[in-house]
Amino acid sequence: MTAVTASSVYYIKLGRKGDWEAESIHDGVIRFGYREAPHDLCAAGDWAAVREAMMRIRGDAGAATRDVKQIRAFYESDETVIFITFVGGLLYWCRPSGEIEILGDNSHRRPTLDGWRSTTIGGTLLTADRLSGHLLKVQMFRGTICDVAAADYLLRRLSDELSPEVAAAEEAESALMTAVIPLMRLLTWQDFELLVDLIFSSSGWRRVSQLGRTQKTIDLELVLPSTSERAFVQVKSKASRAALDDYAVRLEEAEAYDRMFFVWHTGVIPEDEAPEGVIMLGPQRLARMVVDAGLSSWLREKVA
Repeated sequence: MTAVTASSVYYIKLGRKGDWEAESIHDGVIRFGYREAPHDLCAAGDWAAVREAMMRIRGDAGAATRDVKQIRAFYESDETVIFITFVGGLLYWCRPSGEIEILGDNSHRRPTLDGWRSTTIGGTLLTADRLSGHLLKVQMFRGTICDVAAADYLLRRLSDELSPEVAAAEEAESALMTAVIPLMRLLTWQDFELLVDLIFSSSGWRRVSQLGRTQKTIDLELVLPSTSERAFVQVKSKASRAALDDYAVRLEEAEAYDRMFFVWHTGVIPEDEAPEGVIMLGPQRLARMVVDAGLSSWLREKVA
C-alpha cells in the first residue's frame, strides 16, 4: 500500500463543544466558524487586509494574528493537506477539497476528498487509547485549527508503518514468544497446570476447584469475580483432534459453565476450528498470554 503523505497536518475542532461533529462526519464536510472573517478578502488571499479587519474586531494584535493563521489554514488547504479531529474516542482524518461555502449564519463549510475516515489505510481502527500522548495532547488547543506537532508519527500510523524503535521491539517480542513454546514443552504436567492457572489468575480468574487429575489431563473450574462467570478448563500437555472432539461431547453435559477452555502446548489442531462453545488456547496463543502476563521469567526458571 502507498504511504500516506501530507504537505501539512492540522487539528480542527468541529464547532463549540463539538456541535458540528456529527454533521461533519456524516456528510463528509469540514465545518468552520469565524463568522466575522471577511470572505471576499480571505478568498482573494489578501491576508494583510484580513488581519486589519480582525484587528478592528478583536482590538488585539496578537489575537488578530492567531485568528488569521487559523482562517488561512482553512482557506488555503488543498487535497495535499490532512485535517484530524477526535470524536467518540476515535481519531478521524480527511483531506479538504472543493469550494468553501458560506452558510446562512456566516459559518463556513467545505467538502472533503473522500469523507472522514477513522481507520488507517489498512483498516485498523484509530482508537484514542492506542495513540501516542504526543498526538493526543493536541486536543488541549483552545482555538479552532492548529498545526499537529506529531505529524510524522500520525502519518506513520495512518500508513500502518512502525517506527524503527517499535519495529525492533516487535521483532524482539516475536522472538521471545517463539522461544516460549519449546520452554512450555519442557514443563512437567504439574508445572504446566500451574502455568495455566497463573495465566488465568493474571486475567482476573480465580480457581474454585481442581476437578480431575490424570497424568496428561487436568480439569480446572474457575470463576471471574467481577461478573460471576464460571469457566471449565481442560489442560492437556499433548492434544489431538480426537481428544478435542471427545471434550466437545463432554461439554454438552456441562451446563453449569459460561465459558469452556481447551488448553494445550503440543499437537497440531487448527485453533480456528473450535467446536461450538469451546475457546481454544494452543501453543501460539498461549505463548502470547505468557508474555503478556509477564511469566516468561517464571517459565525460564522452572525449566532451567
